Amino acid sequence: MELTMNSRAKSIFVYLMSFCMLSSCITNRDLEYMRSNKELKVKEVYTQDYRLQRGDLLSVQITSTTEEQHDFFNMESSNNAQLMIQNPYLYGFLVDDNGDLELPSLGYVKAVGFTLSELENIIKEISKSFYENPVVKLNIINFEITILGEVNKPGTYKIVDPNVNILYALSLSGDITQFGNRKKVKIIRKEKNINRVFFIDLTKTSVLNNKDFSLQSHDIIYISPLKKKFYAFNNITNVVSLSLSAVSLFLLINQSR
Repeated sequence: MELTMNSRAKSIFVYLMSFCMLSSCITNRDLEYMRSNKELKVKEVYTQDYRLQRGDLLSVQITSTTEEQHDFFNMESSNNAQLMIQNPYLYGFLVDDNGDLELPSLGYVKAVGFTLSELENIIKEISKSFYENPVVKLNIINFEITILGEVNKPGTYKIVDPNVNILYALSLSGDITQFGNRKKVKIIRKEKNINRVFFIDLTKTSVLNNKDFSLQSHDIIYISPLKKKFYAFNNITNVVSLSLSAVSLFLLINQSR
C-alpha cells in the first residue's frame, strides 16, 4: 500500500514539474515579427506622409540673398541656439486651434492637413514678396512618441523624421523584451480631442499594409506582458534553483511518512 502511495506521489510530482516547465517556455515563435516560413513579397508597404495637426510646433527657416531686415526665421543660427533647444516654444511657430501658422511679415498661413513639403512650397510662394529666391525649410520640433511596458528602454523619444513607423519606434526603445506580447501591441492616439485605443499584431505580414503602421505625433505605445511571464524562467539559474527546491520538498514529504 505504501509503495502504491509513493508511486502515485511520484507520478503527481513529475506531472506537476512537467506542467510548470512546459508552461514557462517562451519559444522563438513568441519572439518573431511577421511570422512566415517563406520569402515575403509584399506588393506595397503602407507609407503615409505625416500631415500637420493642431499643436505641432514648427521650426521655420527661410534663406535668400535678401538683406537681413526680414530675417525673422533663422533663430537657430544665432546666439540663442542653446536657449531654443532648452525651450523651443520661444522660437518655434505653433499650428493654432484654427490650423494656422502666424509668421512674421507673412501673416497667417494655413498649415493643418498639409505635409511638410507641401507647406514649404506654400510658404515659398508667399515669401517671394519679401525675399529674393527664397529657400524654405520646415521641421517639427515637438514630434515625440512614448513607449511603455515590456521594452528594454521605455521612455519618450523625440523624432526628427515624422514619417516614422512602429518598428522603427521600437528599435529606439531597444526592442520588445522576451516577455512582451507582439501579437497585441496597444497604441493610444489622440484624434480630434478624443483618445483612440487600438491594437496591432506585429506577427502578421499584413501589418505592413495597415494604415496605423505609421505613427502620429504624441502616440503612446504600450507592450503588454505575455501571460507566460508569471511562470517563465529568466535564466538557467532560476530553473536549477526551483528544481532543487522542488526535489528537496519531495524528499522531506516522503521521509515524514
